[in-house]
Amino acid sequence: MPNALSPELIAQLMKTNSEDPFLTILTLTHSTFPSPIRLVNNSENIVSRGNTFLAFPFRLTLPVDDGETMREVSIDFDNVSLELLDEIRTVTSQIEVKLEMILASIPDEVQMELAELKIGNVNYSDTMISAKLVMDDFLSSALTSEAYTPSSFPGLF
Repeated sequence: MPNALSPELIAQLMKTNSEDPFLTILTLTHSTFPSPIRLVNNSENIVSRGNTFLAFPFRLTLPVDDGETMREVSIDFDNVSLELLDEIRTVTSQIEVKLEMILASIPDEVQMELAELKIGNVNYSDTMISAKLVMDDFLSSALTSEAYTPSSFPGLF
């Protein structure tokens, strides 16, 4: 389902110079986190729908929408503090991720959203944390736990 763009966003996109930044807010959740980690790619914190998103430098590469390749989002965090890396290192299963795009002037109105993403792969150095965010690959998952063998289902063979 496509995202419906607000008139405010369309007006900002049509301008030569925009005074209203288009921000990405990111929510990381995992059962071992005491609370969700909320970040915004901005120089100051943003409050959206009652939640405070902490200013944190990151870059986002959105997926190619060609209908053939698996949708994958790349995200690079500047490893300016080890707090985020410490949280990621403690996790042994996938971290759930929700990406939302907002205008700074109307932070409570989500312009675009990518939900149900999971961190599939993380690489880090002393200056950067890189992660691949993937959607569940439901086309490759098994539908049943049964194995269709001649001894279990003789009528099929």
